[in-house]
Amino acid sequence: MFEQYLVCEDGFRNVVEDGIVVGFEVKLRIPYYRGIALSLINSIDLEVDEQSYSHDDMIFSVETGSFPYHELSTVINNRWEFGEKATLFVKTPSGLAAGTHKVHAVVNLRISYLPWPNIGNDTKQITLESERVLV
Repeated sequence: MFEQYLVCEDGFRNVVEDGIVVGFEVKLRIPYYRGIALSLINSIDLEVDEQSYSHDDMIFSVETGSFPYHELSTVINNRWEFGEKATLFVKTPSGLAAGTHKVHAVVNLRISYLPWPNIGNDTKQITLESERVLV
């Protein structure tokens, strides 16, 4: 439904901690017309330049908190609201090279009143922004 807005063109950057690049982050919007509890996220799959990233290396953040990917199924009191840009952090040594990258995301949601999952799928060419430095 809102797949074309899934991958955001802003907020795509490497993350630096203690002077070392520890990974990168990309912003995502929910591919649905309502907000949902994080426990209703079936899966989030991410590829950058045809390379897939492990769920073990992902942290998903919304305005109300940050959660390791594998804990999402237990997060019932935090929501991903419609229009909110969630941040998906991917831990990977040395992050991504400067320049433009092909970012492909697939978000699979469980909707209580639908007998099938809601799956959003979006691909965009995005240029890496300035690094975000953690303090």
